[in-house]
Amino acid sequence: MKKACFLSVGVILTCAVLYLLAYMATPSSESTVSTISAQQLPPVPYPADFETKLRQTKSLKISLKTIDDIPQDISWICGCDFPEIGSPLAVKGGTLRVSNVGPFPANFLAFGSPSPQFFHYNLFDRVNVPLVRKHPDTGQTIPGLAEAWAEHDGMLWFRLNPAARYSNGRPVRAGDFALSACMREQVGDIALSHIAAELIIFGDSVLAIKPHQKTLYPHLTAAAALHPAEPGFYAEFGSDYQTRYQNRIPPTTGAYTVGKLQRGRLIALVRNKSWWAKDVPGFRFTCNADVIEHHFLTDEAQVWELFLRGKLDLLQTRNIVAWQEYLGHADSRIIQQRFEVALPMPPYGIALNAQALPNVDLRRGLMYAMDMQRAMNVIFRGDAERLPRFSYGFRHLNYQIPQYQYHPEQARKHFAAAGFTHQGSDGILQQADGTRLSIRLAFTPSEKVNTLVSLLAQSAADCGAEIVAEPLPWQHCADAVNKGQHQMIFWATMPSADTPNYRRFFHSTARGEDAPFCLNDARLDALIEQTEQADTLAAAAEACEKVDTYIHDLAIWLPGWMENRVNIATWPHVHLPQGCYATYDIIESHTFWLSN
Repeated sequence: MKKACFLSVGVILTCAVLYLLAYMATPSSESTVSTISAQQLPPVPYPADFETKLRQTKSLKISLKTIDDIPQDISWICGCDFPEIGSPLAVKGGTLRVSNVGPFPANFLAFGSPSPQFFHYNLFDRVNVPLVRKHPDTGQTIPGLAEAWAEHDGMLWFRLNPAARYSNGRPVRAGDFALSACMREQVGDIALSHIAAELIIFGDSVLAIKPHQKTLYPHLTAAAALHPAEPGFYAEFGSDYQTRYQNRIPPTTGAYTVGKLQRGRLIALVRNKSWWAKDVPGFRFTCNADVIEHHFLTDEAQVWELFLRGKLDLLQTRNIVAWQEYLGHADSRIIQQRFEVALPMPPYGIALNAQALPNVDLRRGLMYAMDMQRAMNVIFRGDAERLPRFSYGFRHLNYQIPQYQYHPEQARKHFAAAGFTHQGSDGILQQADGTRLSIRLAFTPSEKVNTLVSLLAQSAADCGAEIVAEPLPWQHCADAVNKGQHQMIFWATMPSADTPNYRRFFHSTARGEDAPFCLNDARLDALIEQTEQADTLAAAAEACEKVDTYIHDLAIWLPGWMENRVNIATWPHVHLPQGCYATYDIIESHTFWLSN
């Protein structure tokens, strides 16, 4: 979940400055943990019982075949004709220092983490190379670990680039994807089985999956669920995996891996100068910085002070108040840029637990009682748009669905239908037995979210509902969602890249921090499955509209704001390529570069 902080006007920074001076000067224990090897090393053999373990997988059928078993009439697609990503003006080198607002990771497990880890998005999702990927400008499928792909005889095929290697120097092999699927099943991750019924490995260079049904962007969908695992690194995998591997850094297939960390304060991603894709089209003008330092700072006043003093190189924020306050009289050398993105938006808003709040009239009353628009106007000074639906930002979805607007009369009408018909002396509605209309709202504190919760509570009180603020550290919020212990929560997570993944959030099988709605609705399950089976843009749009409309009818999510307006401030030595603003996050794109 990406978060930003709200900074009130006129905040006093003296204490923050003193803290920052100490932060930059105080030594701490640090360790170098890079898994980069400049040598091309031979592969590590698979375990002796590898084939036996593959046959024992329950969620997915996995089999091993030889190269000779590959059909000769496959028409491979190389996807070679696409515009370069990044700028040919980019140069390699330098260190980019940025702030990271999330908590320092409790572990570095690539999968099977017992708790969500905010930093894993930067460490794994935005570093590792998928089998195929989507071009950020054209949207076409382009090579990744796979140099070619195909669709043949009901199967999705991938042929690996023979140059592909992990950061420890060992080659990426087709069997590594089977090993990964087997290990992930053992720790409860069966995401691949939702997409495919079978995975077949052909020697070291080709793999194929049999999908459950045709979908939009089938190879991109499959690639998002297929991950390789280097067998040498996981040679000690077993029932104690989570404890044995929690502090080990897995080798990556991308340009970066962890080179240095200071517990609680810093993680430095170091560029692999021997990266297998450093001269490959689509990669060669990206991943230019030698080092990306992520400084873990939870106070935005500290972040701004570090940036203005030149201790951070780039600051990206959606906090228009802080932007105006701090940069109004800042160093004239600082380059200020503002842009909008038209990509899937994190669904910021209030999620309601359908199991804790089973009465739909109660939920609808809360939808009408919380004045989200007023809160947004105050927090963003009118410089924010409200999300029109859960799946907003996907190129092929342009429909409109109903919206809940603040309406005290409608709120009280639905509260009465839920049995809250009497008003107490404090103005809060009660049921006949004296049960008060009091609902807990969990959130991770920041000045922005604190203000949001306070304003929503005020508007709800005017409608006869008490909202009890429940501030919790991010990890505790995630734990409450995992256990279904919340009633309402301010929440968001990263959206899927190509098509909405409703299963992850709303399906009766959804679990974990991505599923705060705690639903078990057969009709919604069926509608979600229709979105997964759509194989044309028109069919997908029709199916998604039905899901979004039903989500509205269930009254389980109050839309918040869009994070489509981004402000970037940089010092002159940080360069951004033209056209890079289509990406969601300028750091995530890895297309920037540094000069002396």
